[in-house]
Amino acid sequence: MSELTLGRTGAALEAVLPRRLRLDVRFVTDGENRPVAAFAHVDFAASGVAEGSEVPIRHGGRYVLRRSAGRWRIAAYDVRGRVPTPGEVRTEVRRASRGPVVPSRDPLFVLVIGSDARPGQVVERARADSVHLVGVNPRRDRASIVGIPRDTYVTIPGAGADKINAALVRGGPELVVATVERLTGIRIDGYLLTGFLGFERLVNAVGGLRIVVPYPMSDRYSHAQFRPGPEHVGGRDALAFSRNRHDARGGDFGRSLNQGRVLVAALRELQAAMRTDRSGLLPWVLAASRHLRTDLGFRDLIDLALAAERIDPDRVRNVVVPGRAGSAGGRSVVFLGEGAAGVFRDLAREGILGR
Repeated sequence: MSELTLGRTGAALEAVLPRRLRLDVRFVTDGENRPVAAFAHVDFAASGVAEGSEVPIRHGGRYVLRRSAGRWRIAAYDVRGRVPTPGEVRTEVRRASRGPVVPSRDPLFVLVIGSDARPGQVVERARADSVHLVGVNPRRDRASIVGIPRDTYVTIPGAGADKINAALVRGGPELVVATVERLTGIRIDGYLLTGFLGFERLVNAVGGLRIVVPYPMSDRYSHAQFRPGPEHVGGRDALAFSRNRHDARGGDFGRSLNQGRVLVAALRELQAAMRTDRSGLLPWVLAASRHLRTDLGFRDLIDLALAAERIDPDRVRNVVVPGRAGSAGGRSVVFLGEGAAGVFRDLAREGILGR
């Protein structure tokens, strides 16, 4: 614990008075149930006593550890905190979980939000460029993706009628969640949010994605230039594919469907990374912690990734709720069709569409 908190600071302190200490360790095992990797989340707050004075100490960090040659080594880390002086402090590990992770068997609903924030803009205070509700059923190893067009005309709690993409700029991801919950009747367990730059960096961090382009694309606005068929794309091209609306078949509906295809492609890549060694999960979780905003806890992210390992990508249902183009207040909007309520009811039952 000392190596993950104060390091060498304790040598300059007469005493350390802990106020908060939490260590959450999740282990990843190989096929023989031996630990090969671990994710540690440290949250530590204390007062250090030195020469009669108290100095505040605050440390929070996420660590990725690998086991090799019988020893644990830190492979990567993301640390935030205020440590006043060098030294060493020794504390007892209060909480750690050992053995393979067993995710919850209950259906899980995650809202995936793409912000149209450009580099330098605040991701939580731009408009939502994409909104997808993902249902995961760990018991049946199935998942479904329901895209909601960004121009869908909805009631935003506390703000009245507007396009669903306005919920993000009006109240951040929490208001988008509340809006989708009101629209669908589904309780959402958490959200994942990123902007243009974060999306590019996330895709690049995991080595790119293999997508299947459904038809020719040549759009000067999104810079999507693709021929039909399989393509290995980096972050910039993955973003162009996701943003292409002008020559996407079905317009905004087709674009939302393509964004769902990107999510399925990410699932395939995650499984490929874990196929020979489950420690292949490490760069994915690290990239997610750096480039995604989420209200899911560290443990929830690990559980979600491990549940995804067992889902057959070919059986993932990727749909966009039906609707029609219209006008409200002089603006072009999308009104959801009668079939939308049926899609939401179907998803709510077990987190999957169809049987």
